Amino acid sequence: MISPIDITTPVQQLIDRIGSDYEHEIIPVQPAPGAKTGKSYINVQEKVAKDGGNPVYGWAIWQGDFICEGEHYAVWEDNDGNLTDVTPPRVALEKIMFIPDDRFTAEDKQARNVRVNITGNPLVDHAIMLSEMKEFLLKYGKQLEDDNINFNTYTGNMYNHYDTLANNVMLFLTEGGKFGAPCYCKSGKPYSQCHGKNLPAAIAVDKQNATKVNE
Repeated sequence: MISPIDITTPVQQLIDRIGSDYEHEIIPVQPAPGAKTGKSYINVQEKVAKDGGNPVYGWAIWQGDFICEGEHYAVWEDNDGNLTDVTPPRVALEKIMFIPDDRFTAEDKQARNVRVNITGNPLVDHAIMLSEMKEFLLKYGKQLEDDNINFNTYTGNMYNHYDTLANNVMLFLTEGGKFGAPCYCKSGKPYSQCHGKNLPAAIAVDKQNATKVNE
């Protein structure tokens, strides 16, 4: 994924869906020594402890071939009010688009990523549903020091199920898969009548069951 600099139609759709009261900013990427990829909250906390300033929470904006995505994220604000991304990017970047948003903090598990389908392929909508289901289940897990997630058995099995589905659908997409194309499982049925059949309803039921188990 890249971080877009210009406001294209998909980016504007994502900005509208996020609904922050703050304008987007293009900020420099300057990874702090010892900072880790994917650990923006911790990286910023450590930067503040060392150099002062403040954490600013919001959304890092990413765009791939199929999805424009807002990742809940933290950046560092220096004493002059300048924002810097101190987290090493997954790909080489000098700047990212960032939208400040003070409605959520690092501790708020409700701040799940926001995604927009940038294609006309409804299979992408299923990929988004599956990613969002995984994030829904993550709120019931506990992150361990080795970055693994500890679930109870029922939720862990459900998470592994949706992780497998999500990976299969993304691979299917990258290979040119369509909603009506033969399913990736080689059943001979179209995806829409095989693994894609009734997926939204199945997710809704599993969300209810996971919630009951973890009450």
